[in-house]
Amino acid sequence: MIRRSRLPLFAVLACLCSALAAPAWAQAGEPPILKVSPPAGAQVLKYRFGPIKVQPGQNLIDINVQTQRPSRNGWIVGFRPGLVDADSGRSPSVDVVHLHHAVWLVGEPGRGLRPVYAAGEEKTAFRAPPGFGWRYTTDQTWLINHMLHDLVGSAHSVYITYELWFIPDSAPEAADITRIDTRWMDVEGLKPYPVFNAVRGTGGADRRFTFPDEATDPYPSSPPRNRWVVDRDATLVSTAGHLHPGGLWTDLKLTRNGRTVNLFRSRAHYYEPAGAVSWDVSMTATRPTWRVAVRKGDILSTSATYDTRSRSWYEVMGIMVVGMTQTPKGGVDPFTGKVDRRGVLTHGRLPENIDRGVGEPNPGLSNPLRLRNGPYVDRVVIRNFAFEQGDLSRRGTAGLPPAVRQGQQLEFVNADQPLTIRFHTITACRAPCNRTGGIRYPLADGRVAFDSGELGFGPSIATSGVYESGDGRVPLTAAVPEPADPANCVGLSGSTKIIANGCVGSASWKTPASLRPGTYTFFCRVHPFMRGAFRVVRSGG
Repeated sequence: MIRRSRLPLFAVLACLCSALAAPAWAQAGEPPILKVSPPAGAQVLKYRFGPIKVQPGQNLIDINVQTQRPSRNGWIVGFRPGLVDADSGRSPSVDVVHLHHAVWLVGEPGRGLRPVYAAGEEKTAFRAPPGFGWRYTTDQTWLINHMLHDLVGSAHSVYITYELWFIPDSAPEAADITRIDTRWMDVEGLKPYPVFNAVRGTGGADRRFTFPDEATDPYPSSPPRNRWVVDRDATLVSTAGHLHPGGLWTDLKLTRNGRTVNLFRSRAHYYEPAGAVSWDVSMTATRPTWRVAVRKGDILSTSATYDTRSRSWYEVMGIMVVGMTQTPKGGVDPFTGKVDRRGVLTHGRLPENIDRGVGEPNPGLSNPLRLRNGPYVDRVVIRNFAFEQGDLSRRGTAGLPPAVRQGQQLEFVNADQPLTIRFHTITACRAPCNRTGGIRYPLADGRVAFDSGELGFGPSIATSGVYESGDGRVPLTAAVPEPADPANCVGLSGSTKIIANGCVGSASWKTPASLRPGTYTFFCRVHPFMRGAFRVVRSGG
């Protein structure tokens, strides 16, 4: 197993909803944690999907038909996802292998597929408020969109697990349940991989960047994707947000007749002592009694705020998952009454998300600031999870920082096969960038910010007629979203090979020509044990 330092990819999808039964508050600082248990009449059904073979370096999105589900009609009132090692049955550390996301898409006769349940590094469970539930019937179609990520260059065998709290129609309690549907509010709209970048120094005077509010042209050639026009009078009964490391909060707002009010701010509560730099976090959700009355024609919108004072955050998300009734069921009119905006944590600290031993000296990585210039080159090739020139783990000439003249560019080429599985980035980190890694180190905090995006190739698919408000050609990959020759995607496997209608990505990237003389260190966000450096030399020097 290749392992020099560790950091999870800033990437994950998790859904958070408010709690189910009568609240039992467990105080763990502020805000409180809500403890719940299955309600009367609920069966606890446990399923697992797999085993899934994760290849070394994999960062792959796939879609599968989901058949492991109840055999009779009823109500789902709780949904707890997870990821376990196929051999030990234990949850692996998120800095070794993790479930970047799993989204269960549910379709009913006459309705397109919609995201309803989900999982990510936060491993937060769905909990319907008392008396509410998601309708389940055996004639539904279930698909699972999942993305598994190996960070250490090693193979794994895992199961995606999910525990349902299920009340069958035959149970007396089923008669009193009110149906809710999931309204998926995403700052990037309904996409298979809905991400944006929060670059250091952007945002307001406080250097907190809110997307899309403070972004320049966030939705080129399309209407705002973070909004939804309410299609019926109804009641909102739950919501909570999802962010990546660096995220501070998500907001859910409602606009009516030109007036906008905030319905709920879902804050990230970091257990990590260093703050907003890791997956050691829980989001606040609405309390079980939260109710908001909405009218047809109102506009729901969401935004996400990140801390961009000292570092950049790439491929991040901002999601609010909303539970909504089909018909009005009371609630506060937010324009005339007071909405309860107090939040509750959905879980306590997760052992597998704790950052351990990070930032310690690592004798396996050189300090590039103390090394002489390496050879002048115009290209660095990446093979077998290593940079052929300037890799901080290599010794001798190959470990020296390659030199490039000021004003010229150094090209990085990902030749790590297969390019449809092993993606790599060139992301600036603060020199010397050579300490023991984990979730909060290294970070994108180089003195000059640059990032290549994920170098590799992946498919695009058509979501028209499949997703609600789908498009004709949407990337189903973390690779940079540039059109590419279909020959680059011949290595696709699984269902993505069948449904692909195009290819996107790039295998190469060049450093900015504007870099001043000096030593620049970088890491791979996908496999953060990979560290390197190059040196810009003054012209004529």
